[in-house]
Amino acid sequence: MDRKEKIKPELRFSLRPASPEEAGLFYALLPEQDAELGTIGHVRIDFGNGGKEFWHTWWPRGDEELNSPEFKAELAELVNELREYGPLKDLSAMSDYCCQHDGRIKGGWRQNYGYVAETESYRYCLRCNPELGDYQAYLTAFDLRIQRMNMTEQDNSQTTTMGGM
Repeated sequence: MDRKEKIKPELRFSLRPASPEEAGLFYALLPEQDAELGTIGHVRIDFGNGGKEFWHTWWPRGDEELNSPEFKAELAELVNELREYGPLKDLSAMSDYCCQHDGRIKGGWRQNYGYVAETESYRYCLRCNPELGDYQAYLTAFDLRIQRMNMTEQDNSQTTTMGGM
């Protein structure tokens, strides 16, 4: 084994290609949709002119209370893991990852690729655009607890409404 080659440890996060039904989650949503889905915000990522840098900006999109220390720690862990072993290492790694893992999603003026990672409390949607000249990634975070709570409320209101039939 080459000394420069890293031994890949067991990773905490697993990315899967997005389904066509999930494609809408990778783009801007209406504020009402963000609230219903528990959107916390997104990280906009750019690899710079040469494709080897890592510039990022956090854009909050939901209730600021969702941007908790617990969430921030998990988001940092995910981004660090994807930078070391995944598609956020650099532009070349992203391009290779997208070619090897499919994930094509509709939308955008260039081909975009979508990947989803879920933990007990959060869903992360990574949209990749492995081309120079635009932001290369958007990583949107959703609080699954809010989604579950909203689904329970919808189920309860439907049961109450249908109960009188």
